[in-house]
Amino acid sequence: MTGSSPTAIEIDGLWKRFRKGGTDGLLWEVAVRGVRQLLSGRSASDSFWALQDVNLRVRRGEAVGIIGPNGAGKSTMLKILSRVLRPDRGRIQVNGRLSGLIEVGAGFHGDLSGRENIYVNGAILGMSRAEIRRKFDRIVEFAGIGEFLDMPVKRYSSGMYVRLGFSIAAHMEPEVLLVDEVLSVGDVSFKAKCMDAMRNFLRRGTSVLFVSHNLAQIKRFCDRVVLLDHGRVRLEGTPDAAIAEYSRLVSDLEDANPQGIEQSHVGGRARSKGPARITAVRILNGEGQPSRTFVSGEPVRLEIDYDIDPASGGLVDPNFAIAVHMFGAGLFYQFESRRDGLRPGRCVGKGTVAVDFPKLSLGEGVYQVSVALADEKGLPEHDWHDRAYRITVVPDGVTDGPVHQPRSWELLEGSDHQEAVDGEGQVLAASLHV
Repeated sequence: MTGSSPTAIEIDGLWKRFRKGGTDGLLWEVAVRGVRQLLSGRSASDSFWALQDVNLRVRRGEAVGIIGPNGAGKSTMLKILSRVLRPDRGRIQVNGRLSGLIEVGAGFHGDLSGRENIYVNGAILGMSRAEIRRKFDRIVEFAGIGEFLDMPVKRYSSGMYVRLGFSIAAHMEPEVLLVDEVLSVGDVSFKAKCMDAMRNFLRRGTSVLFVSHNLAQIKRFCDRVVLLDHGRVRLEGTPDAAIAEYSRLVSDLEDANPQGIEQSHVGGRARSKGPARITAVRILNGEGQPSRTFVSGEPVRLEIDYDIDPASGGLVDPNFAIAVHMFGAGLFYQFESRRDGLRPGRCVGKGTVAVDFPKLSLGEGVYQVSVALADEKGLPEHDWHDRAYRITVVPDGVTDGPVHQPRSWELLEGSDHQEAVDGEGQVLAASLHV
């Protein structure tokens, strides 16, 4: 380790401001700031503070997690530490060799091959050509892209980008490692390999600043966790304390369903534009009781009540779509009754459709569930409850999803034909509705 300071990262009174709809960063920020303000007539009131008076110390060999909803300032802080952005106020100091993986494909040239990008990206990170040559085979082996090594990286998948980027950053042998949410991309085995690599860094005294929405990973990996909210440090403490406070923050910000059980009207999050409406949604635990907290690996049932205007003539094979987001993050996965093979025939009036998950395959965290009702082709969406239903998943010590989610659909009432199918489209049971 270079440097004698026991502190790897020092952040004092960090502030960063962005202009709404604009780009702030390095040369571009300097070049256009005055011109843009002159031409647009915008003033400082057209800006917002992405970071506000942030203070943080990270010790050598310590793993610190950064959590918070989108827009909290997590990635902005890492980009400032990486010198991608510069602060408006405050002081930062990184003691030691820094490497970071903060954006998929950052530093790659799309027209260059994987082989060429290893040398280019390694040089950007500060490695000499001799060092890259010495570590080249290990970088390729870790990334697992050997057969695509001489292909232009613009043809790589996002997962291949991440594998190569992480491998280069890891073999730089940093004293400070910054990792953003990019590890949410890629297969399960490579994610496990990355986590093992970061644990090895910690054992060697490397400090890790880890931004993630995967609260299970944060809890297992980090010594301390910082919760950011609107650019400010809301809490800094143990993983358990920070995650608990994050859950309270979620409740404050996203309590779209005050009862937490059933909802007939979704204030500000429903969109109905056709003859069919979703009138209620119930999320039930293994005992068939409404709940908003579930254990990963246990059964869950979701029931959707709908009402299709008889004057419209009804809908033939209506399509029910469900999407799951981790709070503050992107889409985890989605699925549709039509693609799963449910063909209920013509539906008129009030009815209920249900989907059963015999083993919920979600890691620990807070999730938002969207429910939509469309015609048999998926369009138009007659009704859409966007991220209106919130659930909390607690770990079972095994599941670190998401992985394949087994499920079965069942039409309970509202059609001349009643059937049940599994998530592969296999009919489980069918009978005439009398």
